[in-house]
Amino acid sequence: MKRLVLAVFFLSALLRPASASEKANTVLIHPGEKVYARFETKGKKLKLVSYSKEKDEAAQVIFTMEPDAKKPLYNLKVENKLPLTLLYKAEARSLKRNLQFDSPMSPVVAGKVAFENFPTMLEELAAYGFELEK
Repeated sequence: MKRLVLAVFFLSALLRPASASEKANTVLIHPGEKVYARFETKGKKLKLVSYSKEKDEAAQVIFTMEPDAKKPLYNLKVENKLPLTLLYKAEARSLKRNLQFDSPMSPVVAGKVAFENFPTMLEELAAYGFELEK
């Protein structure tokens, strides 16, 4: 009986509904999109100023999510133009299936690019908790 209760509790935590309202410091990325983000720096913290799908030469972080040609996955490319290593968190969401899960993200070294893979059931990725590593 305890196992059943724990299993139900665990599944309910995974299956909580995806909310349309976002935190103030969140970037939403959808498959096939390129998103340009601008930040205001305050020490180690970053405050999201704006993000857009329109090309922005002044953007400090660029997110690109595209399907993998060889595997049934989406590739997320994160380009960091900030002077320090970028740390952030992400929540992957399947809106049709009403699923969401936190995903560990690799730090992105200053001036470099990092790659992450996600299953094709992903319909939206919410990146948040942006910080700089000193």
